Amino acid sequence: MAMPWAMTFWMAKMVWLALTGWVSSCLTVADEVAGSIRTGDIGAFHVG
Repeated sequence: MAMPWAMTFWMAKMVWLALTGWVSSCLTVADEVAGSIRTGDIGAFHVG
């Protein structure tokens, strides 16, 4: 049984929206962390 093209495109659109939202969130957090490091709000990360 074949899947209708409309459903295929709808599923692809939902996956694309989820991925772009995830990437956008990661880039926003990385930008905030980088800005805080540049301004000195947070220092080096000491692990261990």
